[in-house]
Amino acid sequence: MVINGFEGKVILITGGSSGIGKALALNMIDEGAVVGVLSNSESELEQMPEEIYRLRVDIRDRKAVQTAMEDFHQYAGRIDMLVNSAGVSLWKDFLEMDDEFWDLIYDVNVKGTFLVTQAVVGYMKNQRSGIIVNVSSMSGLKSGLPGASAYMSSKWAIVGLTRNLHLELKNYGIRVSCICPGSTRTTLHEKVKSPDQDKMLEANDVAKTIMFMLAAPANGHIQLLAEPAMFEDWK
Repeated sequence: MVINGFEGKVILITGGSSGIGKALALNMIDEGAVVGVLSNSESELEQMPEEIYRLRVDIRDRKAVQTAMEDFHQYAGRIDMLVNSAGVSLWKDFLEMDDEFWDLIYDVNVKGTFLVTQAVVGYMKNQRSGIIVNVSSMSGLKSGLPGASAYMSSKWAIVGLTRNLHLELKNYGIRVSCICPGSTRTTLHEKVKSPDQDKMLEANDVAKTIMFMLAAPANGHIQLLAEPAMFEDWK
């Protein structure tokens, strides 16, 4: 690994027990960072290395999020970096969507990002420093696909939230950036036997790119970084 400077730094990762979040957590441990992960899956958390601080929390629950942030901050003493990686990817024909389907996607992808970020920013403002990376998707940059209205609009929301938070928080020494990867092979894709998995990004590829963003100079800013993967033909 060519990126240096993470030794002793404190990072919190949502969705950190699987996919991109897990790959990032394992890489950051290797680089000497103090790592905390949030996940709602007890079984996945149990499989994480013991040196990772594991927090089981439903990021849709404000009180649970605040308690988890207090717990982790007490443990680590500060929070230097936050990566919002948690998300759900579910597709359904627009006319077949009900409130429960729509709310699940927005509650996890958008509200969860909002609640965790809001809880962490208080600590970062007191420190006058911090780096936040939100994981959106190529779906947050390009035109839509059939059945993806809820998912894609939630990812557009993450891009918009990132841009505005950067403007709101930069004077406190907090940098807010966003990564928009293309399709990434995870256990979910493997379980449902998604086509073209050989053309997808690996979770570790995206994790390494996030680390590049985290390691950027303090006076630098990466607003959007997209990895098209298999979507080169999108218009």
